[in-house]
Amino acid sequence: MLQELSISDRLATYPVLTTGSRWPSLREDKGPEPYFRMFPEVRDDPHRNDFGAAVEHPPPFARGGGLFPVLTLLDDGRLCCATRTGATHRLSASEISVSFSEDRGATWSDYRVAVRGDENRQIDVRNPTLGQAGGGRLVLGYGILEGFAPNDVGVEEHKAWMEVIRSDDDGNTWSEPVKVPAPSGTTLSPHGQMRTLADGTLVFNARGSHELRRYCEEPELPIRISYLYRSRDGGGTWDAPTPIGDGASETGFAALDDAHWIGYVRHNDRPNRIAHSYDGGRTWERWDESVPHGEAGHATPDILGQGDWRMVNGRVQKPSPGNPVVLPGGMMLITYGYRAYPFGVRAIVSRDGGDTFDIEREYVLSDTAWSWDCGYPSTVCYDDGTIVTAAYTIMDIGHRDWGTCCLAYVYHQDALR
Repeated sequence: MLQELSISDRLATYPVLTTGSRWPSLREDKGPEPYFRMFPEVRDDPHRNDFGAAVEHPPPFARGGGLFPVLTLLDDGRLCCATRTGATHRLSASEISVSFSEDRGATWSDYRVAVRGDENRQIDVRNPTLGQAGGGRLVLGYGILEGFAPNDVGVEEHKAWMEVIRSDDDGNTWSEPVKVPAPSGTTLSPHGQMRTLADGTLVFNARGSHELRRYCEEPELPIRISYLYRSRDGGGTWDAPTPIGDGASETGFAALDDAHWIGYVRHNDRPNRIAHSYDGGRTWERWDESVPHGEAGHATPDILGQGDWRMVNGRVQKPSPGNPVVLPGGMMLITYGYRAYPFGVRAIVSRDGGDTFDIEREYVLSDTAWSWDCGYPSTVCYDDGTIVTAAYTIMDIGHRDWGTCCLAYVYHQDALR
């Protein structure tokens, strides 16, 4: 029996970036009834039952946002958080921006735009990955989409590529972009934290799909693919990527040591899984479940409508990525978005150095997100056990005046005992 353990009374919530009003949730233009069928509890929830009331999207590059945060603990103890600004969740001309905290997430600088899309060319910049190279240099990767059109196999037909830029002055100025090549016949975009290995190698995850023509030729190909990219020169050049596994999508990962890595792997057709690599992320030979056995199944399309929905722990969920982090003393934490009602951020813990995770105990960091359009948590931990998790929400029902925002949850690992 799954235990849900709230630690909301043992953490502090701080705004990283606020918009001041609620921007539309993804698919809100479809109206409330399909949403209420997916989440019947929302119909009777006075804090959330206005779904469908906001369908007007902000103009390109409107101030605010804070979606899809990526949090990095810098060498000097500060935090840097990259987010999507200037646009909602949907494809639109947008920005990737960075914010800084000097007090472990309690207060944050105003965001600085690192890269901006182009409304006239229908260029959308999205899906940041962020890390730090030697000398304090920030390394920021992102995906670019130029135009898009839905198709019958669930992928998108568009021009797409990845770029990396670097900054030596806290994001005030950035280098010219370096294009990161994708394997032939694939469309990829970055995701999550960029890790720095002991030898200075930078590693980030990129996920996506095969090109439409490949699915037409080989319809049995997996609908999602995921790779790890490595740079040995601080982000100037990138080696050919190594695959994580068929069907894998966004993957957060952390190294327990040089050989044993843990990945939290998003799937769009089943519950997420925990993957183990014993050769430094080159191959992933062990795959464990992330929810109790027998607690997952497929959701029925007649209830859920379109989209990659599924049942987890008996509740309707949208697939959502997560982030592993090593804690002091041998514990390991995986934080992930919780896109069932009540929406928010949750976590599971390993107490044996990442070998196994207690998936019967789910820690609730937050259950106050206004809709399922939330999450993408990114987590770091200080040496004294202080943990900071950044996540986005279209609105937090406890702080409605913040509107669409990125939040920092600050807590100590003792809250997870």
